[in-house]
Amino acid sequence: MKVNAYRKSISTISMILVLSLITTSYSAIALMNSPLPKASCRIEVDDAHISTSILRHQGVRVVKVNASSICNVRQEKVTLTLEIYKVGLISDHLVHRTKTNPTSLNSNGLIVKIQDAKVLCINSTPTSYYGIVYAKAFIQGKWQYAGRTRSEHIQKLNCGN
Repeated sequence: MKVNAYRKSISTISMILVLSLITTSYSAIALMNSPLPKASCRIEVDDAHISTSILRHQGVRVVKVNASSICNVRQEKVTLTLEIYKVGLISDHLVHRTKTNPTSLNSNGLIVKIQDAKVLCINSTPTSYYGIVYAKAFIQGKWQYAGRTRSEHIQKLNCGN
């Protein structure tokens, strides 16, 4: 009788261990698949895209890339630089560069944006584009620098230039 009780408790303990391992594994997988938390001060660059708004309002096809410097405290004198690259056969080509004016009122605050960076489409040849952004800002009495950050996806768009 004691042997059966012993086997039942070993069996129960084994089952609990297996269930806890499965639960821990699923938790680890969920954690790996969840997005990482964003830094309180960061720069972001969108993927290149054909601007439907400019096409609709101006009748012109352009590739557009947007970028932002975002911080939970006030940023001042932000120089946000955005470059648009076209993927080439041997190397990629810089096709547009723009930056914010650090003396402008728009270069201060919690969010500083570039929303007017664009490249004119000369034809509809499929071409791949991406953006790179970097920044310098005065935050809480110190100069802070954010290194080069690339668009997450390189987009092939029907826009040759």
